[in-house]
Amino acid sequence: MKQKVKINNLQNLFNLIEINRQCSVTENEKDFFYIAAPFNSDVFVNIGKNEGICDIILRTIERLEEFDADERFTEWWSTDFAKHNGFSPSQFIGMLKEDEKTFRNLADKLRKLQYYDKII
Repeated sequence: MKQKVKINNLQNLFNLIEINRQCSVTENEKDFFYIAAPFNSDVFVNIGKNEGICDIILRTIERLEEFDADERFTEWWSTDFAKHNGFSPSQFIGMLKEDEKTFRNLADKLRKLQYYDKII
């Protein structure tokens, strides 16, 4: 139950900075959530059993900044992937770069919030 409260608080934080249309938080039986960008790239953030919201936000910033469009392209791109999705390589890398930009912008917004505990 405590984890659900943390997840709800983090969702409230995302809503507060007005990105709820771009990112969502989903609860699972494991302790993590994910953030999805406009072109469906996602970042997973693990949650420790006794972690405070500030620690979760700091880890979220770290994970958002770790997303690398070139690395994700190399990981996912194949001829079969292209046929299945109808993307050219340049279209796909462009989408990944936009998602990377979204993640960086979110990390910057989270970093600018000075008093996490007061916000949520």
